[in-house]
Amino acid sequence: MQKTDFMKEIEITSPSLFYIVEKLKEEFVGGYINSVQLIDGEEPLFKFKIHKQKTKELIISLKTIFICEHVLPVNPLSNGLIKFLKRKLDNQRIQEIYQDKNNRVICLRLDDYNLIFEFFSKSNIILTDLEFNVITSKQKEEWKDRIIKKNEKYLFPQNKDIKEVDIKQLMDETKDFDLKQTISYLVKEYNTYPGYLVGDTKEEVVKRLKEIYSFNNPLLYLEEKGEKEIVVVRENDSVVDNYKFFEAISKHYIENIKIDNVKEEVTKTKKQNSILESQEKTKEEYLEIASNLQKEGEAIYSYFQTIEKINEQIRLARDKKINETEIIEKLNLYFSKNQKELKVTKMDLKNKTYTLEII
Repeated sequence: MQKTDFMKEIEITSPSLFYIVEKLKEEFVGGYINSVQLIDGEEPLFKFKIHKQKTKELIISLKTIFICEHVLPVNPLSNGLIKFLKRKLDNQRIQEIYQDKNNRVICLRLDDYNLIFEFFSKSNIILTDLEFNVITSKQKEEWKDRIIKKNEKYLFPQNKDIKEVDIKQLMDETKDFDLKQTISYLVKEYNTYPGYLVGDTKEEVVKRLKEIYSFNNPLLYLEEKGEKEIVVVRENDSVVDNYKFFEAISKHYIENIKIDNVKEEVTKTKKQNSILESQEKTKEEYLEIASNLQKEGEAIYSYFQTIEKINEQIRLARDKKINETEIIEKLNLYFSKNQKELKVTKMDLKNKTYTLEII
């Protein structure tokens, strides 16, 4: 794996975040945060290890969020924010996860705090108390209608929620606009990615916008747009299309993380797989041995009376001082006439053993 010279920035759209949040609810509500770490790279990532039925890694980048199935290498020298979050969030249970309106903002309501991720502008991570008073943030920010700063009240961005209005209301809001003006209005007022607003008429555009939030089988994927890759969503109408968004986005970032650490993790995985394969092979060998022993035991049982007769004849022959070779010949002569599937191949009178083959 080679490190790329240039990593395209990934930016998420509001509808995509809506469906990601649905997945995060399923995976993490009721779980506990047990670690906060920093992943070095061209774009630093925040890792939140969350344990529910098992521990999974929630990764926060500048403009998106995803669950990573890989163990990504972290910087052991945590900075001030990481240390602070780790101390505050350790063993905090996730009570609720929700997206604010259709903003690119997610809130995790914990036992004692709100943990907020903003994926627009410069992006931010904000920790507040349950009354939304800011305790700390990755950075201070200020707009005309809101400020993010310690001890200030956190306010969500003031946009309208597309999910709370119907098509008729949207048509009324844009009744004096042409198609171009309608698209501009929807982008600004409802924080909508223009790529979703396709259609030849206002009605088609508005209907399309509403449909985005009601897909039965949503498919998330990366769409290249110049120097960016946009996380978009569409209805998955193909049963053979099994594109895995979290896997794809994980690969995107892994290719741009410290190469030595990634190799170390890959080697560790390969070693674990090798051990597993060896254990499986050993298990199969033991099962085969057990099966053979069972068959041999069953064979011995079925010839029990015959073996008893052989043992008695060998004792009589030994008392008469008959040597091993002659005993073997006489026994095999008997078998050739009566039980052709049996044959004595070896005998040791001193140690009182012999080998009886079942042909």
